[in-house]
Parts: sequence; structure tokens; C-alpha cells
Amino acid sequence: MVGGRGGGSGRRQERQALMVAFALALLMGTAVYFRIWARQSSDPSFTADDREELRRQFEQANLEAMDESAEWRMKYDKEFEKTRQLQDELSKVKATLAGTARRLELLQKDNEMWKRQTESLKQKCNCTIPLKTMQD
Repeated sequence: MVGGRGGGSGRRQERQALMVAFALALLMGTAVYFRIWARQSSDPSFTADDREELRRQFEQANLEAMDESAEWRMKYDKEFEKTRQLQDELSKVKATLAGTARRLELLQKDNEMWKRQTESLKQKCNCTIPLKTMQD
């Protein structure tokens, strides 16, 4: 995949679906409001008590919607915080891994240098003593 991360398309579709659902809910709420308004203005039998009852129902529905919205916002905030913490941990692990890889590279270079130096000393020595201790 180009760009490293994937899944941007799925998130975009998810956001788009959420926006469509929100727009539909807003449209339906507006339609209900206009229907109530039209009924109030055209029906003479619609009393003040009926209007008050409808107002209370509308207010209760509005409060429930606000509570649900707050609940979803809390869930989003928790997930966002969890994601941020995981990204921080991942960054730390990557930094540690990079440092460890660099250290390994340096140790391998040192090891090669010591091997060459040991071979050089073996060739200079020309001893008849077996170098079994070095090979063990």
C-alpha cells in the first residue's frame, strides 16, 4: 500500500454514512415539528393542554437525544484517548527498536573487527601450540 497506513477509505465511508444518518434524523425532526405546527394552527379543537403535552413530549425527546449524544461523545473520547496512548506506546517501541538495531549493528561490526584482529594475530604468531582455547 502506498502511504503506509491503510483503511482511510473505510473511515471515509463510515463518516459519510454517519453524516447521512444525521441529516436524515434532522430532516425527520424538522418534518415532525412542522406537522405539529400545522396541526396547531389549523385545528381549532387543539387545546392549550394538548399543546403543552406535545411541548413536554418534544422536550423529553430532545433531552433523551442530548443524553444519547453525550454518551456517544464519551465513547468517542475514550476510544480516541486509547488510540492516542497506543500510538505513543508504538512510537516508544519503534524508537527502542531502532536503538537496539543500531546497537546490534555496532556489535556486529566490533565482532568482525575482533575476528580479523584474531586472525591477524594467529598469522603473526606462527606458534605450534594449538589454538583450541580460542575456538571453544
